[in-house]
Amino acid sequence: MALKIVSNVGYNNLAVVLPQVKELNFDTADIWLDFNNQALELYTNNGRVTVNFNSYDELLNAIIAITRELAFRDVLNTLNRVIDDLTFYMEHPQLKITEDVKNDLLKKVEKAKERLFNSNYKAMIKMGQLPPKYIDSFIQSNVEVNKAVMDATKKYRELCWKTYEDGDPDYCDYALPLVDVIYYAIPEEKSIVIIVDVDQIGEVYRIIERYDTAYDFLKAVDEYSNKVIGFW
Repeated sequence: MALKIVSNVGYNNLAVVLPQVKELNFDTADIWLDFNNQALELYTNNGRVTVNFNSYDELLNAIIAITRELAFRDVLNTLNRVIDDLTFYMEHPQLKITEDVKNDLLKKVEKAKERLFNSNYKAMIKMGQLPPKYIDSFIQSNVEVNKAVMDATKKYRELCWKTYEDGDPDYCDYALPLVDVIYYAIPEEKSIVIIVDVDQIGEVYRIIERYDTAYDFLKAVDEYSNKVIGFW
């Protein structure tokens, strides 16, 4: 097992989309993909539970259902907290935010909630990032990635000269930005997204790898997850 799909999931949220856990007794769980055994491993506050599936298609569908539900709830809870905060400010006039600003923000948040309810969103799982010792070879192995990083490095050095104040006249000409290669999985698309991110510049290149079957996709997720540094 290499990929933690989600952390600290509440029983009520999980039971909505995963019937196999309805009879279990736990409060929260971390969910891991067990590709080799065609299963999900739940590490709960009340012990470890294995949820097996009859096929990789069933396993993938369960992952899609879980991630969509949790992403939806997470965004919805965030928007509701914003509404609560704005309402608090409106009820406490000693905290100075003008009425028109508060009303405008409330309208925008309500529109965002409406879009969330009506949208066909797809959840992304952040798998991890490439270990630093492999990044140079990754960049050099792809001509387009290499060019994108070189162009970003040029912009990074230009930004450096705008803020650099020490005495070295050549420092920024040789400064190198930190480069991250971050891996995401989009279960609903059976795709893996690899993003090349450069410090102070942002995303400079994106690679999308698509797979035809649930088996091929989950196998790729498992293999990539063993090569990256996780975020937990």
